[in-house]
Amino acid sequence: MAADRAVQRRAADRGCRHDGRRGRVIDLSLNEVETLSAKSARGAGFSWGLAEDIGRAARRIAVEGDNWGLAMLSLAEHAQSFEPPNAARAARWRSGKIDAATGGPLCPIRTAALLLDEPLPASAMPLTILDVGLPVWLDAMLRRSAMRVARPAGLATRADVLIEHRAETEQSATGRRGAIDDRTLAALNSFAARTYVPESERSRVRGAGGGRVDDE
Repeated sequence: MAADRAVQRRAADRGCRHDGRRGRVIDLSLNEVETLSAKSARGAGFSWGLAEDIGRAARRIAVEGDNWGLAMLSLAEHAQSFEPPNAARAARWRSGKIDAATGGPLCPIRTAALLLDEPLPASAMPLTILDVGLPVWLDAMLRRSAMRVARPAGLATRADVLIEHRAETEQSATGRRGAIDDRTLAALNSFAARTYVPESERSRVRGAGGGRVDDE
């Protein structure tokens, strides 16, 4: 938990400001946004590899606005309810067939990882993917690829998304800080703290911070 306390100490050292809507607001550096988000994602059950991808995506969201903290908390809280894309569904996407939803919201992180590992052929785009959970994350994960979400749905809980070809890939996210209210910061730190659970029989079997999302 030392790293999370360090983030809190640095936030306190630099001071806070007050937002009429959100109350006490803290400005984190983009590196802090990325680190905290990666640890929170791991604490929510994502593998370390996906958690690091989530951290980089959170950085991109933070560059564009002040909703990265809420987006990250929603992802952590809903991680266990998302469905990964199955092989049959992915095959439909690649062949350009109409998507078929499976019932639960599709995991935006695993969907993005699949699309990045196995990019859609040009003949399959534009492609509508149905019932994506927290599509802001699918949008952020695809930013540095040749694909993009045509009409980002903001912080929608779930939505159908249109994937289309991107003419130019985006550069690394730089240039501003990530604002977060103190309650959201505390909630994310609680997820991040799960990565520091002392070893036990359960943690040896599942991995500290592990969960169903991490099982493959």
